[in-house]
Amino acid sequence: MRKLTVGIEDEGSKVGLCMNVSKCKIIVYNNWNDSTEVEIGSSVVEVVEDFCYLESFLSSNSNCDKDYQTRIGKAASVFGRLKAVWKNKYICLSFPVKLKMYESLVMSTLLYSAELWPLTVTQKKKLEAAHHMFQRRLLGITWRDKIHNDL
Repeated sequence: MRKLTVGIEDEGSKVGLCMNVSKCKIIVYNNWNDSTEVEIGSSVVEVVEDFCYLESFLSSNSNCDKDYQTRIGKAASVFGRLKAVWKNKYICLSFPVKLKMYESLVMSTLLYSAELWPLTVTQKKKLEAAHHMFQRRLLGITWRDKIHNDL
């Protein structure tokens, strides 16, 4: 790893590029045995358990707990900001328009980078529960309403 880092640093310096130590992190996965420290210049690169890269969290144990929980929170935030638009009496939005807004804004936020998540059954159920909660709020269904899943 040290040879690779030194090689990248040398080649980059030939064209005027330098590595920023504060932005470099090393994540060690389950079976990596090399314990040598990686240095850039005279500074040691920090070894971390997980970090955020392109709005997705990568972790050393390859689970997606933090990532999907963050996504649910961000989707809830987007949904909450749209509540004023959906409840506004002066803006008459038909249900298909509300549904398109929900799919394009809330669902895209919820499922960003989801194709990379190795989901467990519990995690999948939590994502579905969040989706159903948003749908009920969009339709104006509260917990006091007696609506069954049967057709």
